[in-house]
Amino acid sequence: MKILVCSWNYPPVVGGIEVVAEQVAEGLHGLGHEVAVLAAALPEGAAEAVGTVDVARAAKKGIPRFLLHAVREGGWRIRKERPDWIVCPSLTSAPAGWWLSKRYGVPYAVLVHGSDLLLESKAYQAGIRPLLKGARVVFANSRNTARLAREKGVAEARIRVVCPGVVVPAAGGAGTGGVSEKMKALAAEAEGKPVLLSVGRLVKRKGVLEFIRDVMPRVRAALPDAQYWVVGGEPGASLIHRERIGGALEVAIRETGQEAAVKLLGRLPDADLEAAYAASKLFVFPCLDIPHDIEGFGIVVLEAALKRVPSVATRCGGIPDAVEEGVTGVLVPPGDPEAMAEAIVELLKDPARIARMGEAGERRAREEFNWGAVSARYAAGLEEALAEGR
Repeated sequence: MKILVCSWNYPPVVGGIEVVAEQVAEGLHGLGHEVAVLAAALPEGAAEAVGTVDVARAAKKGIPRFLLHAVREGGWRIRKERPDWIVCPSLTSAPAGWWLSKRYGVPYAVLVHGSDLLLESKAYQAGIRPLLKGARVVFANSRNTARLAREKGVAEARIRVVCPGVVVPAAGGAGTGGVSEKMKALAAEAEGKPVLLSVGRLVKRKGVLEFIRDVMPRVRAALPDAQYWVVGGEPGASLIHRERIGGALEVAIRETGQEAAVKLLGRLPDADLEAAYAASKLFVFPCLDIPHDIEGFGIVVLEAALKRVPSVATRCGGIPDAVEEGVTGVLVPPGDPEAMAEAIVELLKDPARIARMGEAGERRAREEFNWGAVSARYAAGLEEALAEGR
């Protein structure tokens, strides 16, 4: 197939959709398809991401400039190369895919991620309706996101559930070289203690504030030396999340007297993040069930699984697709601090079970969620829909 990927979200900008967009493009290309990418302007001072596909960038920043670039460049490429598909890794890019499809008759597919279907703006909801209706295929990142798409009027026959993947490191992986002195000291101080880890942007739906305030005191009542490390910073260029909760986290730590137990580590370089995973016993993903901001899937759960760190997470959004309950982790109801604390303490007291879950999680992440396997599912969905449309 010839595929034109039209993506506002693309590396070197950092983010979950950016990773998905790049891996879809590179993965489809790796399967032998002809792929070109239309992307937003590079951030100032940033270098182009290293990859194998052709990336055509907008000359100026901003979504309007990107969409204009996508329409112009996309039209030229369609006339010249006649691709089989336009693939939009997010609804932000879909207006260009919709227009190009209408103008030139090339079908488009759009990837939806969960919260992008739920924003509480009447204008936004009116705007995405034709984008979803016009797509030949809507790829949902979880069964829950597929349900939301159906509720928006997308026909079941046009929906394909393809969960995101993870980048699986080469056998042997990287060593611990390059770990900062600060991280070495923190790991040494925590040696022998049960360390819980969360990684991700500091947004309300992640539930980190409630975990610090309501769950950690319960965990520490049973295991006084338990530690909780939080890796991640405030959301940057997100179009959805404007909240800033870092200050509230610091207040909660002080008010619960957990300065020695809870560490806000901010964004970490790769070597320090590896060291944090190596020091941790469990990954915690205490997401909240917020009506208009859900966790679409939970790639971080799979990233932890690759490190043999099982998860204790909440049963909401698309998380049940990321955690195989009782096998690679434990799921508890959202908003139930007692249940989460109980699950964590029970696991921490059973190292053999943690080890079994860690092994199962790593195997599942490597075999089922490597990007090669995931890209093949995207390709199969496109090929199937293309055959049906002929």
